[in-house]
Amino acid sequence: MNAVHAASTVPDDAYRAEWLDFEADPGPLVFLLGCQRSGTTWLHLQLARSGAFRFLSAWDVQNFDTLVHARRSGSEGPQREAFARTLHAAAQTRGIDTIPADVDTPEEYGLVIGDGTLRYDRPDTNAATLPRLRTLCAKKALLDGRARPLLLKSPPDHPDAVPLLRSAWPTARFIAIQRHPLRTLQSQVLAWRALALRRNPYLGVVDAGYRALFDDSARRMQFGLHLHSRAGVEWLARCILRAHTSFMRMQDEWRDASKLLVLRYEDLCADQPAGFARIARFVGATLPPPAQAPAPREIGLLPEVRDVFAAHRAAFAPYLQRFEYDEEVPA
Repeated sequence: MNAVHAASTVPDDAYRAEWLDFEADPGPLVFLLGCQRSGTTWLHLQLARSGAFRFLSAWDVQNFDTLVHARRSGSEGPQREAFARTLHAAAQTRGIDTIPADVDTPEEYGLVIGDGTLRYDRPDTNAATLPRLRTLCAKKALLDGRARPLLLKSPPDHPDAVPLLRSAWPTARFIAIQRHPLRTLQSQVLAWRALALRRNPYLGVVDAGYRALFDDSARRMQFGLHLHSRAGVEWLARCILRAHTSFMRMQDEWRDASKLLVLRYEDLCADQPAGFARIARFVGATLPPPAQAPAPREIGLLPEVRDVFAAHRAAFAPYLQRFEYDEEVPA
């Protein structure tokens, strides 16, 4: 149901009057920004586990059109147990990282508001999908209250959808994670190649766009071959560069510093307590120590990744300089 947002009746439609007021005021919102494979998923998990935030879970994604009905009808418990069994039979982790796969795994709102296609280089939030995101925030406020901030993450929205998000929710706060683009590129190449090579069981359950890719064997093969080519690595590098360039331009124009916190993934890895103290001050919450240390996979660089990044090093230079990254490419 999440892949098609038609006007067909769904069980939660009967409860719409209950959440309408929350669409105007869903409570405090905190958006996590950053490129895919830049540390957003790890930080999302740690903040969700802290108890200081509300968050979107795999359960919420899979059952978005029936969330209120399940709660009101008393069927939520048995349905959650059934979904837990489905996930457990599919996978123990998300596969592309060590994040546990269960009903409460923090997930991306793009999986709810997207159009059912493979998500990467187009923003999830636009004029057509914003109403769906408003409904998501309102349902979470209705079911979970508004006392704690709602934590929201969807990397395709970084950074081009941020102006729309800021306009829709002027009081929202944004945490932007930076990572050395060479490592981000390496991680994206490895992850996307693995996802195209064999079906990821967890994503096969929660991500309609990924399921569609694997249901089309010719398209999947073409996508996989592209990712193993120089052109495919170039495409990923250009997407990362475009995101970084757009973010810096947006950062320069950002007028309210109290609404944007910029962190480096490398600094979070080196000193978690200091990083979480900054986040706690920013959102005005008390955070316990993070439950899990970050585990970046600093494996040897693929030759094609090193060569593509070297070819684009001059274009990346302003970003590297702003965030104090080494500009040299390892031999």
